[in-house]
Amino acid sequence: MQRMISLAEALAAYPAKITILPATTVVLEQALHRVLRTPALARCDLPRFSQSALDGYVLTNEDAATAPCTLTITDAIFAGENSALKPLRRGECQRILTGARVPPNAGAVVAQERVGVTDGAMTLREPLKPGANIRWQGEELREHATLGDIGQRLTPGHLAALAAAGADKLIVTRAPRIRVLVSGDEVKPVGTSLLDGQIWDANGPLVLSWLRSRGYTADLHYSGDTREAVEAALKQSLNDADLTITTGGVSVGDKDYILPAAESLGVRRVFWQVAQKPGKPLYFGLQAGTVLMGLPGNPGAVLIGLTLHVRAILDALEGTAPAGAFFNPGTLVAPVKADAQRDCLSRMRLQIAADGRAELHPLLHQDSHMLSNLASATVLVHLPAQARPYTAGTLVRWTWL
Repeated sequence: MQRMISLAEALAAYPAKITILPATTVVLEQALHRVLRTPALARCDLPRFSQSALDGYVLTNEDAATAPCTLTITDAIFAGENSALKPLRRGECQRILTGARVPPNAGAVVAQERVGVTDGAMTLREPLKPGANIRWQGEELREHATLGDIGQRLTPGHLAALAAAGADKLIVTRAPRIRVLVSGDEVKPVGTSLLDGQIWDANGPLVLSWLRSRGYTADLHYSGDTREAVEAALKQSLNDADLTITTGGVSVGDKDYILPAAESLGVRRVFWQVAQKPGKPLYFGLQAGTVLMGLPGNPGAVLIGLTLHVRAILDALEGTAPAGAFFNPGTLVAPVKADAQRDCLSRMRLQIAADGRAELHPLLHQDSHMLSNLASATVLVHLPAQARPYTAGTLVRWTWL
């Protein structure tokens, strides 16, 4: 029997074993959450032209240095105007609004609230530094500058920067095709009537909503607890999807058919069973480039599997560098039980102290079948295996749920 591996070994296996999906070209509006496969370059300088940073009056550096002085207002410049601009002359200024182009010999812009205006003349009360309140062309970045590196996952702010620089098309990893298979004769979709011994499905909504919140779509299917039903569902999914996520059926029960059914279909086992609590019966297999992630059936273990393992798998499929969840340091505010053999993964509430420290508050109901504490839990805390309990004040690592 294959040995149980450590959590660190499991997380390291995903980028080592998984092949990155093909690249594709998408328009900017379709690029949110996708991963860059080539550098994203600016198509223009930023700012694209020299412009005013505020509503006010533009004048030469010579006049800006001679305050107090009174200048004649000769013109008005509005944002979006593309006609030729009149050069400034000594003793003159032009009304200008935020974002409007400045004249070619502009020296500075003064805010309208810092001047007096009477009968077509502007009185400058205090001197201005050269270049005051002007955003100069290219001061942020130049055309062809890199705005995104290979392996970078695109965020809303990133897309805003790319849009401003004219990068309207991007080469990214194709979005993975995902199918979710929920097994168990007793598990029924929410909204259906239940018979004695049946329960409503929490895993399907949990997995789908977790995926959607990160920019993925997935199909959800249910499978009965027979070898034939599980094998048929897996065969179809392995043909159609880049990633199949199953919940339940990966342990050693009489009706746990995921492993034998998968391997009868040619899935190559990478590992089964991870030294973590909860979520020990975890299965990772590959078949001709497609990935099978078998999660346990208890919802608490499913959430941990998503947060750590499915996150790392998706990153590996899309070529994100580095792959997997990012962990931060934090301090326990109360004692927590440990396990001598397995790393514990505990749902907790994060609170930032007045001095900026991340304080981690343990919650009740940590068993893998329990979900009620998710109304309060905000982070997942990693507690490496050790024989003695973790004491209050211990520095540990956490990641967002």
